[in-house]
Amino acid sequence: MPYPIMSTRAKDRARQLYEYLIRGEGGPLYASFAPDMKKQYPEAKVAALSKQVNEKLGTQGQVLSETYLPSMTAPLTLYSRTMLYSNSKTGSKTAFMAVVGVNGQGELSDMQIVQVPPTQRDQYNDYQDTTKLHLPFNGTWMVFQGGRNVFENVFASTEDDKYTVSFMFLKDGAPFENDGKRNTDFYCYGEPVLAPAAGVVVQLSANSQDHPPGKPAEMMSRGNYVVIAHGNSEYSLLRYLKGGSIKVKNGQRVKRGDVIGECGNSGSSYAPHVEYSLQNTRGFPLPKTMPAQFVDYTADGKPVTIGEPLRGQTVANQAEPPATQTAEKPR
Repeated sequence: MPYPIMSTRAKDRARQLYEYLIRGEGGPLYASFAPDMKKQYPEAKVAALSKQVNEKLGTQGQVLSETYLPSMTAPLTLYSRTMLYSNSKTGSKTAFMAVVGVNGQGELSDMQIVQVPPTQRDQYNDYQDTTKLHLPFNGTWMVFQGGRNVFENVFASTEDDKYTVSFMFLKDGAPFENDGKRNTDFYCYGEPVLAPAAGVVVQLSANSQDHPPGKPAEMMSRGNYVVIAHGNSEYSLLRYLKGGSIKVKNGQRVKRGDVIGECGNSGSSYAPHVEYSLQNTRGFPLPKTMPAQFVDYTADGKPVTIGEPLRGQTVANQAEPPATQTAEKPR
């Protein structure tokens, strides 16, 4: 595999293919297509698409985001860039996000261009957490969805889950081994999920079975989940837990770092991962999410006293300082 997932070669190749797309270079772009892509998009259609992209988007302006992520459903390196474009005919400025996926052979296996809707403010836009939240896992994980903008976090376009964040665990840049068709292929599957802060378990469900990756429940479902009340109308929701893994009971008081269950793939989850929401009710009235401001963690190796993890960052709880030992006075 000359272009391993998330390797420097794969990232450079993804950026190169993006440039072909955005500059309207249909010939080199089509030549890079994987066989399945060539069946789906004839060369003439690709040339027309490249020309349309070049003509319709307008003039490139500010780069709003650049992110490299592994795909959760295939062995691909995904590169996304969000740019602000100016249209001289209408005088408008519009954000577009382009995503390209590169397989291990350096071929283009995925390609999307979407207009990014503006993020709407709500009553929690300036909210400051009272609870001192810690990341709900051990070790270093990558932020798969996180941030206030739609191009950083798909949840940002929703009303009730706007501030939800999700995380995945990688080894050598990949979230899974083999072909990723089984939950046990995913490195995070079965990893402990931790209480992010002290509180009381006020709601849980442990009746769901895990389903294969890519085959979520047809109806929206939280699967196996735990809700922890922290006080001050702040509740942690941890969902999609592994079937049979929940370690706590309703009414149980938990400490920060207690294991509440294991990372799973139940409910509407598309693949094993950890998903976290800070919400304003236990479940009734219907809850809305609030910004989750975690404390004492590292992001891309740099210490963060308090912050909101962003898509593409690698994050981990900071190590606890060793306990100070006081020597006994000599007698």
